[in-house]
Amino acid sequence: MKARIKSNGHIVNVHETGERVISKNGIERTYISDDCSGIYYSQSELEFIQKTKDDTDWNQVRIQAAIAAMQGMVDGQVHTSSKIALSENIKTMAVKSVMCADALVAELKKKGGNDEK
Repeated sequence: MKARIKSNGHIVNVHETGERVISKNGIERTYISDDCSGIYYSQSELEFIQKTKDDTDWNQVRIQAAIAAMQGMVDGQVHTSSKIALSENIKTMAVKSVMCADALVAELKKKGGNDEK
């Protein structure tokens, strides 16, 4: 589950350890970070984030889509042009890749990420 660390605002993935500690306010649960760092948190240190209907990280989808578009464009240019032409077109390809990613994300959001028509 996702939780926000109250002291610094960082989002972490945690799971309950099953251990209970007695605090000033009563018994608290203990959680451990899922990133294999071995960091333990008490329940009072965390603010748990409720899952929403759509918990897709759209910024991450956008980044991955832009990378894929850029790879396709660069691969096509490498086979058809010289290195000089490639370096001159790289900025244009980057801009077009982001435009493609934005269009893809907009379409996915519109359809809710489903195969609905």
